[in-house]
Amino acid sequence: MSEKQEYSFNVGVPQGQFLSHSVTAGTVYTGRAQILSTHERTIWHLVQVLTCAAGMFIWGALFLRPALGLHLLWNVLIPVAPALLVIAPGVWRNVCPLGSLSLAPHHFGLSLRRRLSPAWRGRLYLGALVLLIVVVPLRKGLLDTNGPVLATILGAVGVLAIWLGMVFTQKSSWCSSLCPVYPVELLYGSRPLMSVPNTHCPQCSQCVTPCSESTPGLTPSTAVNTELGRAVGIVLTGCFPGFVWGWYNVPTYSGWEGVRHLHIIYGVPYSAGALTLALFLVLRRIRPKEDELFVRMFAAAAIITYYWFRLPSIFGIGDASAALIVDVSPWLPSWSTTALRISVLVVFTWLMVIREGKQRAWEIHPATVQTLNIPAGEGGSA
Repeated sequence: MSEKQEYSFNVGVPQGQFLSHSVTAGTVYTGRAQILSTHERTIWHLVQVLTCAAGMFIWGALFLRPALGLHLLWNVLIPVAPALLVIAPGVWRNVCPLGSLSLAPHHFGLSLRRRLSPAWRGRLYLGALVLLIVVVPLRKGLLDTNGPVLATILGAVGVLAIWLGMVFTQKSSWCSSLCPVYPVELLYGSRPLMSVPNTHCPQCSQCVTPCSESTPGLTPSTAVNTELGRAVGIVLTGCFPGFVWGWYNVPTYSGWEGVRHLHIIYGVPYSAGALTLALFLVLRRIRPKEDELFVRMFAAAAIITYYWFRLPSIFGIGDASAALIVDVSPWLPSWSTTALRISVLVVFTWLMVIREGKQRAWEIHPATVQTLNIPAGEGGSA
């Protein structure tokens, strides 16, 4: 009898239907399956290619046309990202250019696919927070105005993401551990409006547990199940509203002038972040049963603070050079800034704090791959 015996089994799908698949002896796929037609998968892959091409274009422009590259990154891509993480973080997880680079070795069979231990995942998660709070303030001192330096840093990060993908399995090391955007995804994306198919993972190999994309309601302090991971999540949640506020209250320095003002560039965001972290810890201590509510409130406070400052300039109000595409401020009424800020307050408070309903995962869980000790030649069906 051949050692590769095919088995038929049924996989539940979201609509309650069942599909029959064949696998080799020793492997079975279980769990809620995502169903993508060839047409749908082609569209997603096309979007991934286009976002990677856009990312490479911006990266190249940072070297060759710095003003253009800086505008596309800081004034077009970045302002849209926080809102996307609130509404549909799974879309970002599917099309993120760095995520696609990190997963390329896996997709092309070049990865060693080593398992990342929970302890090391916690350490990488700490590294993600460190990268976030070190690089973001550096924007004010250097990265907002120096395209080649920014491109060099992004290139180094891209190489690191690819290397991690070549060593460790799927999303375990970069997308769900060391990526500095990952903690923010967890903070803003705990109550998404919609779930989308997971186009990078046709089958789930349980590269991390719990799966960030398929587990509803994860927060920065529950996504990495170690003491270190929980501590990192608590710090990020508590400090982020103050950190964002402090960042917006630091001037942008030109050239290398910011290097002489590092105490301001880092001191203001860190001090404000420490104050909101202290408040968060006090609230958790006083009302421990309301921890989930406090997480939602502080997440909402962070993104409201971001758009409180950023949304008017997206339309060119106060800074025509920071407009998303074109400066439309001359055609807007004088009360536009107030109206935009009230809208931000109302929309994100409702989306992230008040809104009720069933919790959704970022993405629809693919079938899970499990290895079973099924002797060859003992076929069967479920």
